[in-house]
Amino acid sequence: MDLMLTGKRVIVTGASRGIGRAIAETFLDEGARVAICARDAAGLASAADELGEHGEVHQRCVDMAEPDGPAAFVEWAVEQLGGLDVVVSNVSAQAGNDYAASFQVDIEGANSLSRAALANMADHDDANIVFIGSRAGNVGVPWMPAYAAVKAATVSMAKSLAFEVARRGIRVNVVSPGDVLFPGGSWDRAQRENTKLFEGILRENPLRRLGRPEEIGDVVAFIASPRASFVTGANIMVDGGATRGLQI
Repeated sequence: MDLMLTGKRVIVTGASRGIGRAIAETFLDEGARVAICARDAAGLASAADELGEHGEVHQRCVDMAEPDGPAAFVEWAVEQLGGLDVVVSNVSAQAGNDYAASFQVDIEGANSLSRAALANMADHDDANIVFIGSRAGNVGVPWMPAYAAVKAATVSMAKSLAFEVARRGIRVNVVSPGDVLFPGGSWDRAQRENTKLFEGILRENPLRRLGRPEEIGDVVAFIASPRASFVTGANIMVDGGATRGLQI
């Protein structure tokens, strides 16, 4: 299926590794032009070099915790790309129990990013925003309550924003990954350092495995594409069926 993303101008935040990097690569492979950011300058530069083999990519080191960081990145990206069609808000503080840090990045930062993006998006031109949520926003996570809380709030924020901009023909959705394994990620560390925890997570998943970053990237690209033109205000779970409760 052609996702009709050729030439689309796309922003992906937190794209130096893992899920964000895979999302950026998927868009590039679909013919989009992509601007990426992350805090780690060295990791970002390395990722940009590798992603450059897939298509046109622009990179800038940005800290989404800085008040002016998200909006400044959008303005820079729009200048590089000549406009804006898709924004993927992927950055998370992943601050565990720190509610202030979690809210600053995952909610305030994401809101600043999306507001700046909407100011640069044309009406009725298949523009859209995708927030990266988490399975944690749908279940209890006792060891990282702040992260779970802001991911639940992300879904609510996206739902409200979807109603707000629908008349402009702009879509807003959330893609919520489950447990994803990639080098340097938390489950990669658990696989090496906490075998009992890792094996427990595998048993919890009906598919008896963890997700791969490219599996998240594929879903995000589809949701952001014209092929999903009637999907807005949705929270798409990509967790291998690990979340057993109903979304109501």
